[in-house]
Amino acid sequence: MNRRPLIVFTICWLAGAASAQLYGGLRLAAVLAGLTLLLAAAVLFTRTSAKLLLIFGLALGSAAGYGLLREAGSLSVLPERLGVSPGEADGYSGIRIEGRMAGPAKIDGDLAQFVLKAERVLEPTGPLSGETPGGAGGKLGSAVPDENRRSEAKPAAFGPLSHTEKVVVRVKLAAETEQATAASWQRGDLLIVYGDLEAPSEARNFGAFDYRDYLRNQRIHWIVKAAGASSVETADAASGGLQLLRRSDELRMKLADTLAKLYPGIGAGYMQGLLLGLQEGLDPDTYTNFVRLGMTHVLAISGMHVGLYVGALLLILRRFRVSKESSLLAALYFVPPYVLLTGSSPSAVRAGIMAMIGLYAAKRGWLKDGLHILCLAALLMLIWDPGYLTSISFQLSFAVTAGIIVLTRPMRQLLFFLPKTLGGAAAISLVADLVSFPLSIYYFNQYPLLGLAANLVLVPLISFVSIPLGTVSLMLGTFWMQGAEWAAYPVRLVNAAVFWCAQSGGSVRLARTIWASPPPVWILLYEAALIGGLFALAAHLAARRPDPSAGVPQAGGRHGGISGFPAHRPLPGGDTMPLGPLPGEIRPEAGRGTSFAPSVRYGVDPSRRRTVTRLALGALSALLLAGMVGAAYAPRPDPAGLVQMLDVGQGDAILITTPTGKNLLVDGGGTVTFERPGEAWRQRLDPYEVGRDVVVPLLKKRGIHRLDAVILTHGDRDHYGGLLAVLDEIPADRLIMNGTRSGGEDLDALLASALRFGAEIDAPQDGDIWKADEATSLEFLNPSGVFAGTVPELEEQNEYSVVFRLAMNGHSFLFTGDIGLQAEREILDRLEKRGDGGKVEVLKVGHHGSKNSSSDEWIAAWSPRLSLISVGAKNTYGHPNPGVIQRLELAGSAVLRTDRNGEIQISAPLGGPLSYRTRLDEQANPAQASD
Repeated sequence: MNRRPLIVFTICWLAGAASAQLYGGLRLAAVLAGLTLLLAAAVLFTRTSAKLLLIFGLALGSAAGYGLLREAGSLSVLPERLGVSPGEADGYSGIRIEGRMAGPAKIDGDLAQFVLKAERVLEPTGPLSGETPGGAGGKLGSAVPDENRRSEAKPAAFGPLSHTEKVVVRVKLAAETEQATAASWQRGDLLIVYGDLEAPSEARNFGAFDYRDYLRNQRIHWIVKAAGASSVETADAASGGLQLLRRSDELRMKLADTLAKLYPGIGAGYMQGLLLGLQEGLDPDTYTNFVRLGMTHVLAISGMHVGLYVGALLLILRRFRVSKESSLLAALYFVPPYVLLTGSSPSAVRAGIMAMIGLYAAKRGWLKDGLHILCLAALLMLIWDPGYLTSISFQLSFAVTAGIIVLTRPMRQLLFFLPKTLGGAAAISLVADLVSFPLSIYYFNQYPLLGLAANLVLVPLISFVSIPLGTVSLMLGTFWMQGAEWAAYPVRLVNAAVFWCAQSGGSVRLARTIWASPPPVWILLYEAALIGGLFALAAHLAARRPDPSAGVPQAGGRHGGISGFPAHRPLPGGDTMPLGPLPGEIRPEAGRGTSFAPSVRYGVDPSRRRTVTRLALGALSALLLAGMVGAAYAPRPDPAGLVQMLDVGQGDAILITTPTGKNLLVDGGGTVTFERPGEAWRQRLDPYEVGRDVVVPLLKKRGIHRLDAVILTHGDRDHYGGLLAVLDEIPADRLIMNGTRSGGEDLDALLASALRFGAEIDAPQDGDIWKADEATSLEFLNPSGVFAGTVPELEEQNEYSVVFRLAMNGHSFLFTGDIGLQAEREILDRLEKRGDGGKVEVLKVGHHGSKNSSSDEWIAAWSPRLSLISVGAKNTYGHPNPGVIQRLELAGSAVLRTDRNGEIQISAPLGGPLSYRTRLDEQANPAQASD
């Protein structure tokens, strides 16, 4: 602490800022008090002065106070201006907002999106001064019906806001020609937007990505949804300092167009990301392959890119015989434009600040300390915007950079058996891999086993071929396209090799490991064990193996000696000869050598205990790391079985986890699209897909490495569509289906995928029983067996849905797919013939609560205590039907539904009653009208 106070100051600032982000009120005060006590204990232990203790304490408190102050200053002022209290409503219809664009518009298919710095609210007169539907506008999405609350709202006070507020604007384009109109909107333009104001959606499943929280960390609280480019009017062009940012955006787009010409196909988006930090044009499949190999960092502008840029600039200046001081100063001035041109991501800003500080220190001849430079960069960024702390890019960038600075040397000592160049590169890659591991599995829930090898092989190719020659081709492309083509040719070859390696490596399923998100305490313990273990083992190895590059062998080396003096003098031939007496050396007198016992034994470590301690600490850290990693990869199963109805919108996806840790997935949701001929322009490069964007991330976050069974109830896309992504990412032992085909090409692709990955396909019939484990069994009640031995094609699939009764830990559930009244009657008849009473505790309501299912007879036969309905919020099908809800409630069954409750989890403990929890409050969304 006394030697490096800036590092401790930065750690205290980070702790204070993180506390302000996570807690509030009394909890924040308690956390800060606890951190202060820990700091005081650490200061006493290290004998740090009281002055430094006061400074560190001020850093802790000031960071927390500054974070709270910035948070208070960024609260939304729109509700007050619109005449409603904060939190009273989730939206406002028919609003006109005036403000300036905070960045360029992103256009993908029929969607244009940008951030607007709102300055005033205008009286709503509709798009292009037309008539506003519904008069002066009204609230949307209130917690209770709007007509009951409209009278409570104060009249809207239109006019300027007390301070500018960022909102996300989404424009649904109505025609292909409107894409050009949207492209004309530029940063700094004063726009008037007419649309509906809505709160961002929150996470509807446990552990899912929370878009509302993500935007709130960027000080954004609202989304404006506009219909058509006619809903946006340009009032004024950019002026002042915004012109510079606008010109940077325009230059960036021109350079992106040049790259698209030089690198056709998927290479265009890849090179745009590699050189300009643009992610929008990257091919989704290529990005997935890079994710699977752990190489997405090359697509984000970071220290590698900034280092290559600064190094190339210094080399060019030195070639032109520019003095060292002038070269350093010129490079320092050129760093900010490069960071700005490449998008100013947190990793790019961090690298740019570090580069500027390092260049200035080099110019002044100061002692360069990478860790101090990193700490100073972190402080500057967090003072500018405390919200950086919640950025994944910020966390990974600083953690990996700090790890490389601190741990590369001890790691290199452990890799002494490798050649110097290879050992240095391997040490950096291995440290980056180990340090980023806990953050990677926390946020992304996967770790590529081939990542280290891929980075060692491919990153040098990208760093020394693709980036330099790609930059040359980009520069030549601005004035000499033929020369640019020549420079781009070797880059295309390297890119093709990189894409092939990424695709080949990413397709190796055994190399893709899945991890549940560990708790933050686990991450801290992991990093502490990693640091302690590496330093202890490196110190132990250094004591046993002297570093020949140091020129002074350490005590205990092969030749021995006292610290500071070599024991032998090398001869020209490489041999050694004994030295004479060393300064201060005591020699025994002749004839008395045997009776003299010197206080220092030459060639022996004077502190054997210290060696044993280091070895013990390193071994203990290694064991702790191995135990922690093993526990994170294979957590102990909960003895209480769990049924999890995921919220996938209008569709079904239910995850069943048995008491022994078996995982059964019933359906996988699916995005239903309605494509109209002649409107290919509406297709988006990376459209929303519920399987890839919802189901797979949730399964990974819960640490599901393998599915013991996937049960496809029937061949409707809202039940099987998401399973295509599931089977591509997570292996399944068996696929249980109804034995029919619906005629859809993607369903056939699903079945082919299951066979390709080795899944057993079963088509159970009425009365079949499958035991998942000793406490869990499935009894199938539908289909009735008429399709045994054949695989017919049926367009209408609902009545042939797989229906099964689940018995788990003595509790009973009934899963019904999309069966209607006819299948219900047939199942009851078959049960009656068998004398089966058919009572269950939990009923999954058929066909999303449709009016054509869940008859009085069906509900009375099963008498469920709890009924679950999987249904999309604001769906257009009228689901669930009010009559169905009424019948269930009259039968004494509680009703939970995903449109109002989000994900529903039911715990089934052995010998205890069922219990449930839901992701959303039951009154979070109003009931939807239905037929």
